[in-house]
Amino acid sequence: MKKQSNPSDLALREKKRMRNTVLKKGLVLLLSAAGLAGLFIPAVRIATDTTLYSVTAVGSVFSHLIYERTPVPFPLSLKIFALLIPLCIAAGVVLLLLRRCRAAACCYAAGAIAAGAWMMNVDAIAENLTEYGASQASSELMPGMALVLAGLLLAVLVAVWTDQKASVSETIFLMLACVSVGSVAFITFYLFAQGLPAITEIGLVPFLFGTQWAPTADEPSFGIAYMILASVFGTAGAIVIGVPIGLMTAVFLAELAPRWLTAVVRPAVELLAGIPSVIYGFFGMRVVVPLLRELFPGKTNGDSLLAVILILSIMILPTIINVSENALRTVPSSYKEASLALGNTQIGTIFKVQIPAARSGILAGVVLGVGRAIGETMAIIMVAGNIVQFPHLFGAVRPLTSGITFEMGYATGLHRQALFGTGLVLFVFIMIINIVFNIISRKGAANRG
Repeated sequence: MKKQSNPSDLALREKKRMRNTVLKKGLVLLLSAAGLAGLFIPAVRIATDTTLYSVTAVGSVFSHLIYERTPVPFPLSLKIFALLIPLCIAAGVVLLLLRRCRAAACCYAAGAIAAGAWMMNVDAIAENLTEYGASQASSELMPGMALVLAGLLLAVLVAVWTDQKASVSETIFLMLACVSVGSVAFITFYLFAQGLPAITEIGLVPFLFGTQWAPTADEPSFGIAYMILASVFGTAGAIVIGVPIGLMTAVFLAELAPRWLTAVVRPAVELLAGIPSVIYGFFGMRVVVPLLRELFPGKTNGDSLLAVILILSIMILPTIINVSENALRTVPSSYKEASLALGNTQIGTIFKVQIPAARSGILAGVVLGVGRAIGETMAIIMVAGNIVQFPHLFGAVRPLTSGITFEMGYATGLHRQALFGTGLVLFVFIMIINIVFNIISRKGAANRG
């Protein structure tokens, strides 16, 4: 017979649980206060040829540096990140008092991301001083922002621990999910904070639609229209060639190929996926480029948009083939059997029944292929010719990724920020592609429903 719990024991347990919850919340509030205190402690030391500066996070928002009687403003990205930190802490405290422990943990995690972004961006202060005449400037981190980061990360852990409803496994999964989402948020915040100031200074229209890219000229210009077109044309050409080949190969492997041939072709496709980008670039430089030079004498020297398209179309094949094949294999066999029973041929069943049923998965493979193509760098550098001009099939081009890679090593000031702006444009392209894919997938699912 099961022994009943004594009401007094239950009351003691509840009292103990409440006391532990209050102590945990008190610890979270203490860590929040430590994070706020870190905003007023020197977080970075800037040394120039004549002056030594100690900068706090609060000072980066409400003040500026003085170099030889000239005010030097702090970068806008630093101000944004420094302002986000106390806002996230305040939101976390409010949610904690409202017993929304998980939401509070997310706010503290966002504050920690902002603190990490601030620490990664301190070199921009030294770059600003260099632009204002300092012959040399260097930055060194100090304990202030490290205290903020440590306090907020510990606050995340304790806030999640405070949630009585969450089991240990749920807590671990939540923390891992926060890491994934936080990484995306950090990349997004960092790109916008680094790229928007340059786009604002240059102007959105001159930046996106300008055709002159001369960042080191006496009168610099930062127009990336031709680089955008090179990326778009190269990706579009690769999709036009790669998608039909990849889809037909997936159909062959999933429905038509005998087992012995599938056992040969599938490992070859997987091997293509594992080849490093530089090997594709080397193949293009030594095989594709000379071949184009011989096939079209007088029209191209080989390094061209056509070479870019051919290399990218090969590189996206493994992604499209693997994802499309898996999508086709997940189509219920009853669809195929019903179509054949109605008198349809095997090929007709594939194109009229199975491919439409697997459309969402096939589109996923296409989107992944587009992401691979538009973001490829090393292989493209080796075959593109890397000249900023209007892209045509037999002419040299410079896509967005190549432009960033070529110039980031020596770029400073506005030039460096413009390269971050270029990366922001590339990032927005990828997001637009993903959004369009989601819309198409939902419409397809609604139509099937």
